[in-house]
Amino acid sequence: MEKETTNDLTPERVIQILKKKGTEVDIEEAKTILDFVKKIAHIAVNQYLRGKL
Repeated sequence: MEKETTNDLTPERVIQILKKKGTEVDIEEAKTILDFVKKIAHIAVNQYLRGKL
């Protein structure tokens, strides 16, 4: 059986991405940012599917 790989965005990856752009955050801030981004994405998808975008 093949190993399943995912491209999930982790707090560690958020830290790496922001660091490249010159913003330093700790793990707790990265978790908060990630939670916010997921909520916004969920709202955007729901609005799109309902034809409101």
